[in-house]
Amino acid sequence: MAISIDKSKTALLVMDVQNDITHIDSPMARQLGFAQMIQQTGMLNNLRRLMDACRANGVPVVHVLIDLEGGVQPRWPHRGGFFELVSGGKVCKRGTWGGEAAELVKPLPGEAIVYKCIFSAFVSSGLQELLDAQGITDLILSGVSTDAVVESTAWDANDRGYSNILAENCCIAGSQEAHDISVQRMAGRCDVAKADEIIAALA
Repeated sequence: MAISIDKSKTALLVMDVQNDITHIDSPMARQLGFAQMIQQTGMLNNLRRLMDACRANGVPVVHVLIDLEGGVQPRWPHRGGFFELVSGGKVCKRGTWGGEAAELVKPLPGEAIVYKCIFSAFVSSGLQELLDAQGITDLILSGVSTDAVVESTAWDANDRGYSNILAENCCIAGSQEAHDISVQRMAGRCDVAKADEIIAALA
C-alpha cells in the first residue's frame, strides 16, 4: 500500500545520529554494535537520500541530538548496563567530536536542532513546541537505535497525538534481530516504509 504524505504537516526527525553512537572509531558505537550495523546495512546512505528528498520537497528536517547534560531531568536512572556505560556524561558531549552529527547527515544552515537528555526526543528538548509552531502533525522517524530512541519517541509521539511513519531502513539497532523485533512492535502504531517508498510519496 502506497503511503500518503501531507508535506505541509510532516517533519523528518533524525535522532541520535552522532559520532559517539555511530562512528566506527567510537568505542561505544562498536561495543553496542551500532557501527557494525551501519556498515552492514548502508543506513546512513539511505537516511541521507531521505533527508535530501525532504529538503527538496519542503519537509522540515529536525535534528535531535543527545546531550546528557542538557535539559531538565529531575533524576538520572542508574540501573542497567546502558546507564553504567554512559555514566559521567562524557558520551555525546556537546562541543566534542563525539557529540557532533555524523558527517553524512550533518544539519544544513537554518535546520532545526534540538537537544534531549534521555531516550524520547520530546524529553526536555522543546521539540513539541517547535513542531506545533509549524503545524506539524505527522513525523517520519529515523535514527539510532531502533529499539531505544526511535521506539521511545514513537510511543511518546503517539501519546502526544502525532502520527508516525517509521523509515525502517533509516534506523538500526545493535543487531538485525533487535531491529526487526522493535519494528514489529511499532508496526501497529506507525506506517512502516523504506526510504524509497517515502521518497516516492514526497515527489
